[in-house]
Amino acid sequence: MAGHIARWRTNGIEVVTLQRPPVNAMDLALLEDLREVFAALAYDSSARAVVLTGQGPTFCAGLDMKVVPQYGKADQLRLLEVLNETILAVYGCSLPVVGAINGHAIAGGLVLALCCDWRIVAPSLADPQVSLAEVKVAIPYPVAAIEVVRSELPAQIARHLVLSGENLGLPEALAGGVFDESAPRGSLLETALAKAARYADLPRAAFATIKRQLKEPTLSAIVSALHEGREPLREHWISEETLAATKRPR
Repeated sequence: MAGHIARWRTNGIEVVTLQRPPVNAMDLALLEDLREVFAALAYDSSARAVVLTGQGPTFCAGLDMKVVPQYGKADQLRLLEVLNETILAVYGCSLPVVGAINGHAIAGGLVLALCCDWRIVAPSLADPQVSLAEVKVAIPYPVAAIEVVRSELPAQIARHLVLSGENLGLPEALAGGVFDESAPRGSLLETALAKAARYADLPRAAFATIKRQLKEPTLSAIVSALHEGREPLREHWISEETLAATKRPR
């Protein structure tokens, strides 16, 4: 296990599990661990597919808003850099990536789910929270996050989620293409592994090339912005408005 990430493999399928209780919220350490895992998988010739999931009843609750607003300027900029790099590593992974979305997927957690090639969601005891809540906590989108949202969501769904920050019901999320299918919690991982196995049977090099062709506009937009220093949030990301928003009841 690397920090907040657990890994195991079966039949060439790497199962990657977020493990940062209680809700797998993102801090600098978790994002660095996840980026390193996907960077390594890109060069692992024995891996054929990936299943990405979370520990417990939550897939990922996005940025840890108890920790992140307390970062100093240097750590904020480092977090922004690593978040962009992690999204790029997952979204641009040459292997098939199946998301086993085991519960709530909120803000950056939903962006992470959208990075997966196929997204299978399991209802929690209640419907999982599905939202892009950044607007409610005054967190503008890093360039990689907003590019993935634009690419992966229909315009109407993206507009609703991004501009309102409201929760989307599971039926609407499935109908709107946020998720591809649902599975009972007890069989979520089995369903995800079966889907990953079907992807893993495809010719690996051809899959990687065709996936790159499909995602090229989004990947190029992210890479160009990062390489040219066009991340607009470098000077203004975590603000006083963010600190005030995190203290309001939501």
